[in-house]
Amino acid sequence: MGENRTPSADKMPRFDFKHCSHMIRIFLAEMIGLGVVCFMVMIYQNGPVAGPIVVGLAFTWVAWVFGPISGAQVNPAVTLALFLTRRLSVVYTIICLLAQVIGAMAGAWIGKIAGPAAYASNNTLGLTLRNPDISSGQAVGLEMLGTGLLILCVLGMLDEFRASAWAQGHVTIFPFAFGVTQALIACLIIYIVGPIVGGLLAALLYEMVLSDAASLPRLKAWFTHADFDRTKDYQEEDRNTADTAL
Repeated sequence: MGENRTPSADKMPRFDFKHCSHMIRIFLAEMIGLGVVCFMVMIYQNGPVAGPIVVGLAFTWVAWVFGPISGAQVNPAVTLALFLTRRLSVVYTIICLLAQVIGAMAGAWIGKIAGPAAYASNNTLGLTLRNPDISSGQAVGLEMLGTGLLILCVLGMLDEFRASAWAQGHVTIFPFAFGVTQALIACLIIYIVGPIVGGLLAALLYEMVLSDAASLPRLKAWFTHADFDRTKDYQEEDRNTADTAL
């Protein structure tokens, strides 16, 4: 009966048909999902309100369709946070990141050629560019903060020790933040380093402090146990071991 279960993304996959097909599904889900979002970003450039609303609706669609397959990460910072918190293995992390890059590039390219003729000559179309009124350091800090808030929402929703009533639904805030893949060429430090560092710091903060299961025994197991189990209460296990020793 256990053989019929869907392969777990936090474990290293076997290279058989079942696991390979699961990896292909995840790759396609992330590629198409972020491709759709970036396509919408390219097409809807008409104002600060309509664009975010349309992209937000697109992300909601992506989460509904692809959420059960890959989790609808569609953001490298989210993927790296899931890897850091040991919800994704190395192989699945690489698959998701590769799919996101390909999907973002394809979606942006299709959006550019499918849009009005003026889009073809616009070399900054769809790019997230720094406001000239703020410094590069401020921009990096804002990206770290914004992505950190996003990651805290994601990890709070995924926390295995949180009451289920607090973990329902999906957080659709993508259009208001902090798209790494929309700026792969311009401002690399601001829009790649900032979000990734902010996301990883937020992941560490949640796992080490904010999670209901946060404890020194869990932190030690997180970094040292190859078979780390996110659903296990390591503090309780450590306490029981100490009582047995007495």
